[in-house]
Amino acid sequence: MSKSAKGMVVAGHPATADAGAAILKAGGNAVDAAIAAITTSFSAEPVLTAAGGGGFMLVAEPTRPARLYDGFTRMPAAAALLASSPVSEAGLQAIPIDFGDTVQTFHIGQASVGTPSLLAMLFHAHRLHGKIPLQDALAPGIDAARSGIRLNSLQASFIALLQPILTSTEQCKEIHAPHDKLLIEGENFRNPDLANTLEMLSHEGINEMYQGDLARHIVAACIPHGLLNMADMRAEQVNIRKPLSTALFGGTLLTNPTPSSGGLLISLATTLLDQLSKLVETSKTPWPVLISEVLRTASRVRHNGLDKRIHEHAIAAELLTEKNIQHHLDNILHRLRNPAATQDQHEPSNRHGSTTHISIIDKDGMAVSMTSSNGEGSGIVVPGTGIHLNNMLGEEDINPLGFHALPAGFTLPSMMAPSILMRHGKPAVVLGSGGSNRLRGAIIQVLARHLMLGQDIESAVHAPRLHNEADRLDIEPGLLSEHDRYQCLKMGWKLNDWQQQSVYFGGVNAISCDVKGGMQGSGDARRGGAVAYA
Repeated sequence: MSKSAKGMVVAGHPATADAGAAILKAGGNAVDAAIAAITTSFSAEPVLTAAGGGGFMLVAEPTRPARLYDGFTRMPAAAALLASSPVSEAGLQAIPIDFGDTVQTFHIGQASVGTPSLLAMLFHAHRLHGKIPLQDALAPGIDAARSGIRLNSLQASFIALLQPILTSTEQCKEIHAPHDKLLIEGENFRNPDLANTLEMLSHEGINEMYQGDLARHIVAACIPHGLLNMADMRAEQVNIRKPLSTALFGGTLLTNPTPSSGGLLISLATTLLDQLSKLVETSKTPWPVLISEVLRTASRVRHNGLDKRIHEHAIAAELLTEKNIQHHLDNILHRLRNPAATQDQHEPSNRHGSTTHISIIDKDGMAVSMTSSNGEGSGIVVPGTGIHLNNMLGEEDINPLGFHALPAGFTLPSMMAPSILMRHGKPAVVLGSGGSNRLRGAIIQVLARHLMLGQDIESAVHAPRLHNEADRLDIEPGLLSEHDRYQCLKMGWKLNDWQQQSVYFGGVNAISCDVKGGMQGSGDARRGGAVAYA
C-alpha cells in the first residue's frame, strides 16, 4: 500500500500493472494507462485476454458523467441463416479439457468466433479521453509483444491446461508451442506479428482492422464454416452505455449495465446484503450464511428467466424496484426462519474463467475499471497478424440459451462486471474480477468485507471466499467456524471444502481511496495480481 502514490494500477500480472504505471508517470491519464496495460497483458496473460477478444471499460471522471464502453462480442449477421443451414461439427469443435477433478468441454473453431471488438473499444475510449498520443499509450504493449515476457508459473499452467486448444492449428501452435514444444515457466512468450499489427494500427488507425485489408484477413480466417463476415466488421463495434447505478454501502455503485447479467446480479445481491445487515433479525446471523443466501437468490433470478430477458430495456429497473427487493428479502428471511434443504438449478460454470481485470486511478481522480476476455481462444490466429480470435460463440456460460441462439447483432450477455463505488463524486473503490460466473460472488464478497465489515482492501481481497453451485457451497479454507458450518448445513447447503485458495474463486484486483485521497491497492494472488504505483 502507499499513501503518497499519485496514481495506481492493479492488474493480473506485474508486467501489466507496470506498463500502466509507466504511462501514468509519463503524463498519461487512466485511460492511456489502461490501453498500455491491456495491450501488455496480451503477452503477459496470453491465455486470459487477446487482441481478438472483447471487454468492457468503465470510466469515471470528476467533471463528467461516468461511461461504460462496451466492446464485447456480438452475434454475427449470419446467425439469422442458421435455421436453414446449421453449423457443422467442423465449424464448432468440442474440446474436452481435464481439470483433474472434472472434465469440461469447450467449443472452438471458425463458428465459435464473434466480433473481435476489444481493440475498437480501446481506440474509441482514447479518442474521447486520451491525454497522450495513442502511439505512446500502445508502445508498452508493442514492446512486450516484440521482446516477449517471461512466463510465470501461473500463466504457464494456463497454457498447459489449454494445450488441446492452443495447439489445434498451426498458427496457434506457432505462438504457444514453437518448435513443437509447449512453452513452460521461465520461457519467453513472444508475438512479433502482433507487435507489427499494433504498430500498424497506431499509425493507420483502427478502421484498418474493421474496414480495411486486416478486416478482410480476419473474415477469411473464419471461412468456410464461420459466421463472421465483412458486414459484421464494418458495423459499429462499441456501444457507450450509462452505467448501472445503485445506492448502497453509503455510496453509489457503478457497474456494467445490461445486457451484462453480471453487473445487474451484483447490484441485486449487494442491495440485499446491505439491507440484511441493517436488520435486527439478522444481526446474529453468521456472515457466510448471509453471503450464501444472497448468492443463492442471484442464481435463482438468473435461472428464472433473466437470461431470456437480459436484452429488454426495462429489466434492470424492474429487478431493482423496492417491491422486488422486498420480495427477495422476505424470501431470504423466510428461509432463515425455516431452514430446510433446497434444490437449485445448476448454473454452468467455466472452471478456468479466461478473464482478466485492471483497476486504475490517476493523479486527477480519473478511475478506470476494465475487464476483458478471449474465452479460451478459438484456436484461429489470423495469419501474419498475431491476432488470436475469440471463441465466445462457443462458450456455454455466455450462451445460456444455446449456441448461436441470439439474434444477429446482439451483444452476448457477459458476466464481466467492472465496477466503481463512488462517494461524494469521487471513486472510493475501483474493482473487478476474472472468473466466469464466480466473478460476481468474488466482487460481492470483497465489497462487503471492505464496506460492511470494515476490512482494509488488501484483507478483503485475500480473505477466503465461497461460491454456490446449485445446492453446493464451494468453500476456501479458513472461512467457516464450526457454528457457521452448522448454520449452512441447516440451510440445506452441501459443503465442499477446498484445501487451498484457488484461481477458481476469481481474481479481484481492487483499489480503495480514503477521504484524504490516500490509496491502497491489492492484486489477487489467486490469479497473479500485482500493484504498481505512479
